[in-house]
Amino acid sequence: MERTLSLKDMLAGSGCTPRTVRFYEREGLLRATRTRGGHRAFSPDELDRLNFIVALREAGWSLEEIAELLATRGTATNDREACQRLDRTLSARLGELERKLDVLTRLRADLEGTRQALAVCRDCTQAAPDRACCLGCTRLPEPAELPRGFRLTWRGEG
Repeated sequence: MERTLSLKDMLAGSGCTPRTVRFYEREGLLRATRTRGGHRAFSPDELDRLNFIVALREAGWSLEEIAELLATRGTATNDREACQRLDRTLSARLGELERKLDVLTRLRADLEGTRQALAVCRDCTQAAPDRACCLGCTRLPEPAELPRGFRLTWRGEG
């Protein structure tokens, strides 16, 4: 007999809430059997599937897109068609992920630079909490050299 996972096991292994797991099951993204007592019993593969779904959701995929991806092989007329459809879908999505990674990499650098600039300001705000002091600050680079996040959040420039 195959070992099964309880709802509690699924939650511990995924970080999801009970509501999320039950929702994915209702939507057909997860499959569970029932114990004699009526509790959900998941195969270990379903935990892997849940974590894959969570990762795709965090990457911006809709539930419809995830359902379509997971059903590709089952809805194709043959494996050749399924392979081609899956390859096209993954190729397009990989391109989208690369673009997002570029944006996120630039944003991370900007936010890290903003925190570094803010660390300089932290000392000044302890000594002189007046904003007028910021205008003549010589401790920071010229505004054009400062990270956009700093200019827009701290300096209020656009």
